Amino acid sequence: MKKKIAWIVPILALLILSGSKPVELIRLTIINKAEMDIAVQLNAVPKVCCNKADVVQGEFYYLPVSEGTKEQPTVKVYTIEKDTYLMRLYYLETYDPVYGFKCDPTAPNTMVAGRNLRVVVLPCGQIPRNPKAVGEGSMWKYLPYPVPTLSIFFSDYWKTRLIY
Repeated sequence: MKKKIAWIVPILALLILSGSKPVELIRLTIINKAEMDIAVQLNAVPKVCCNKADVVQGEFYYLPVSEGTKEQPTVKVYTIEKDTYLMRLYYLETYDPVYGFKCDPTAPNTMVAGRNLRVVVLPCGQIPRNPKAVGEGSMWKYLPYPVPTLSIFFSDYWKTRLIY
């Protein structure tokens, strides 16, 4: 009898564990050209299971990146779960008392992390000038403003190169 129980328990454990879905991971590379320390906050978009009361909360990440410049950018690679995130960028040095420089907070943008991504962060308040020189397909330039409010200024090609 004890031998049968010794066989049944591991088999049941294997059946229970085999039903779980494996976690899919991607690499998120953040390239800091902002000339100050930054941090990226990722909040996974909650998923509704059966009804609106049954919501599954996703992952939360806070990813710091040290100061980098245009000539010598700082590159940090993080491993995160595949998901859709609300991405918010924080410039950690928001006020310069000598020059009176103030960096306003950025608006959250949606980021679909379905494959490996590289995000380029430019200095505070600066948006990329040349949409044709974005880089390869996995490279995105972060836009600190929501795209729908500025959609009249960007072509469709440019909109596909931003995280929104």
